[in-house]
Order: sequence, then C-alpha cells, then structure tokens
Amino acid sequence: IQVAQPLSDMGFMWKTGKILLRVGLVAGAIKISLDNDIWSLRTEKGSDLYEKLKKYIVPGTIVYREKLPSVGDVQTEVGGRWNNGVNKVFSAVENAPSSLNTVANGLINNKN
Repeated sequence: IQVAQPLSDMGFMWKTGKILLRVGLVAGAIKISLDNDIWSLRTEKGSDLYEKLKKYIVPGTIVYREKLPSVGDVQTEVGGRWNNGVNKVFSAVENAPSSLNTVANGLINNKN
C-alpha cells in the first residue's frame, strides 16, 4: 500500500526542481561561454566568434516586416475572437434556464 505524499512535500520538490533548473541553465551558459573563450583577452578569438554569430545565428532571429501581419489583419482577428467569445457567453446565459430545467427534470424523473 502506497501512502500519498503530503502536499507540502510536493511543493518542496517543485521549488527545489525549479531552483535546480535555474542553476543548471546558468551553469550551462557559463560553461558554453568559457568553452568558446568569450572571457578571453585575445581580441582575434572574440572577433572570430562575433563573425560566426553574425553569420549563423543572427539571421535566423530577425523577423522581417513582410512576415508580420498588418495592423488591419490583427484588428480583424482580435475583433473576431472577441465577438465569438462574447457570443458564447451570452448564448450560455440565454440557454442556462432551459439547461437547468432539463437537468432538474431529469433529476426529478430519476427519483420517482
């Protein structure tokens, strides 16, 4: 028979896991920077690394204006989602009495 752990233990494990993940990310970043000799005083090494960064990494992170949606497209999309949400809420409120009636009648009929 397994006994469930108290919630306080699970909270402790969650917090510990988050801290370990953060420490691991920082340690990984430091290790990569040391492996690539970023902290070196040799400028030619830093210059080479900067050129690689510009050539391989930076172009993939640039978002060109052509790929971005226009303001009108964004407004239309957001407006449509907002209107759909409002319609769903009002439909639910409008149908709530009949839904409650159906559920109540079903419960009453099951008790007989």
